[in-house]
This record gives sequence, C-alpha cells and structure tokens, in this order.
Amino acid sequence: MRTLVLCVDRDDDFGSKTGLNSPFIGREENLNAAMSLGVKDPEDSDINTVLAAVSLYDEMLKQGMDVVVATLCGDTHVGYQSDLALSTQLETVLKEVKPDRVVLVSDGAEDEYIYPVISSRVKVDSVRKVFVKQAPTVESTYYILIKMLNDDKIRKRLLPPIGLALLVFGTFALLDPLVKLFNGGADVSFTNIGLALIWAVVGLYLLVFAYKLGDWFRDWWSNARRAIRSGSTLMPFVVLSGLLVLLGVMYGVDAALVDPDDDIFLKILLFINGTMWMWVFAFFTYQMGLFISHYLNKGTLSYPYIIASVTVFALGFIIQGALDATAVFFGYSDFDQTIIVLEIVAGFLLAGFGGLLSTSLRDLNGPKGDEAAVDADGAE
Repeated sequence: MRTLVLCVDRDDDFGSKTGLNSPFIGREENLNAAMSLGVKDPEDSDINTVLAAVSLYDEMLKQGMDVVVATLCGDTHVGYQSDLALSTQLETVLKEVKPDRVVLVSDGAEDEYIYPVISSRVKVDSVRKVFVKQAPTVESTYYILIKMLNDDKIRKRLLPPIGLALLVFGTFALLDPLVKLFNGGADVSFTNIGLALIWAVVGLYLLVFAYKLGDWFRDWWSNARRAIRSGSTLMPFVVLSGLLVLLGVMYGVDAALVDPDDDIFLKILLFINGTMWMWVFAFFTYQMGLFISHYLNKGTLSYPYIIASVTVFALGFIIQGALDATAVFFGYSDFDQTIIVLEIVAGFLLAGFGGLLSTSLRDLNGPKGDEAAVDADGAE
C-alpha cells in the first residue's frame, strides 16, 4: 500500500520567489526546493512545511513503508485560479505516484480550502500541521507584525478597510463642528475637531501605506517634471482635470453643508451628488489629454481612451439614478420616477455602446487586442 506525503503551497511562494516549476516529487526535489526558497526568503513558513514533510517521509521509510513525498503549488492569485492549479498538479502526481492514501502536511493556514480539493480525489488518512516556534517576547511580536505588513498581499487585504473606515468616520465627524465654527457658534469643541482630524489622518495614512501611494506620487511627480520640461501636450489636461477634482470636492462639501440640521446619511448623498459629475468630467478631460498626446506622439488614434470615457459616463448616469432613487426611497426628495428610470437606462445604453465599440475594435485589429489603434491616415 503506497502512501503519499503531500505538502501544499497554495499561493505559489516557490514559483513566485524562486522560479521553480512544480510539482516537486521525491525527496531530492523537495529538499532542493526548500533550500532555494530558504535562500530567497528564509522566514517563509512553507520552508518548514516542506522540511516537515521530508522528515515524515524519512520516518515512514525507516518503518519499511512504501512512501513518496511531493509538493504542490497553486497560484499567486489565491482562490479559484490557485485551486485550479492545485487540482491540475494533484492529478499529475496521482497519475505518476498512484498512491492508495495521502498524509497531508500543512501549516494550518488554509486547511479548509486545501483539504476538499485533495480528499475529493484520494483518501486522506491524516493531516499534520506544522507551526513555527517563536520566542514569546514583545520584540518578536513586533517583528512578526512588521514582516506581515511588508507583505503586499497581507497589507492590501488588512489595511484598506480599516483605513477607509477611519477616513470616512473622521471626515464626517468634522462636518458638524466645522459648520458650527464657520457660522460663529460658541459651543464648538476643538477637542472633538482634533480627535476627528486624528482619525481622518490615520485612515489616510493607512490607505497611503497599504497601496504605496507615496511611491506612486513620487513616480508621477518625476514624470510630470519631465513632461513639463519636454513641453508635453498632456500637462494642461492634467492640470484642468485636477482643478475639476478640487472643484468637485468643494462643491460637494458646500452641498452637504447647506443645512446643518440634515442627518449624516443625507449629507453623504449630497456630497456624492455634488462631486460625482465634476469627477466624471475630470476623468474625461484626462482621457482626452491622453488621446491627443498619443495621436501627436505616435500618429495613431488610440480608442481605449474613448471607450474608458464612455464607460465612466455610463457609470455616472447609473450612480446618479441610484442616488436619486435612494433619496426618493428615504423621503429626502420627490424626483420624478421617469427621470430616474431614464438616467439608469441611459447609463446601461452607454455601457452597452462602450462594450460594443470595444468588441468591434478588438475584432477589427485582431491580435492587437487592447491597444485598439488605427492609423490616422487610414481612418481618414
């Protein structure tokens, strides 16, 4: 009776960090994979999992059992794509090894996802979990947290919801005291303003850190300076779109603060309603700048910029209809229902037109696909 000691790397750390192709079948291949990953990232828990699988393989071999050790790797896109890769590799291993039973070795992090994939194809006799020992000190806990936050996948999953919640809470907590302050109110609590400002700043910082917006802004600023020095035609459109975004925020805040007695939900609706179309036109202006710049630099018409603009206008109409419908539902206004329906229908028609245009251009340009550009001379 042959036993397969199976180790699973669902997010493909072996492939993404070492470039090795899985599955790894046999003791030598698994040891080589563990050593390669250890050199690239000594703190990855998958190293310990593979070594534990090899250790279990050695123990069972000493007992005279017919045993093989193997490691499967999924995909960096954890979910359906990674599980599909695991299933494909599992079929390959089962076909080659032909085991009667499996002993699964795991770090315990995603057993509920991995186990059904394996047990649906072969009998699983045992699951062995591997935990990495850590010194129970404040320093080690701090180090682990910092290491986790430096991981792109963990950082982008954990921080954005917290940051967005703090930013929204802090921003709207500022509205009432600021309105009272601007209206000359004497009972304004600067402590409340300070606390709300702290929440908003902390939330903004978490979002900036989660998505590395500081690095993105530095790259953007460097490119902008080069564009200004080279006389780029895009810069006026960038400046104009930025002004439209700023005006949209100002208009939205002004709309939300018209009546200080409005409840917070109505203020949110008024703010979104006030900013949305300014932002839509800002995006349209930027896309037209890209379109013109691309034409002047390369002499071709790049239609994806037009398709993106059409799509954003479609979203604008749909969101406007949803906002008006929400206002009517909660009794904030008495919009004509016909207008609401027309807004939503117009949005879907524009979205359909954008999709049809994208498909037509993709078919027209064949393998060029997304870069649907037609020579300007031919277009004339």
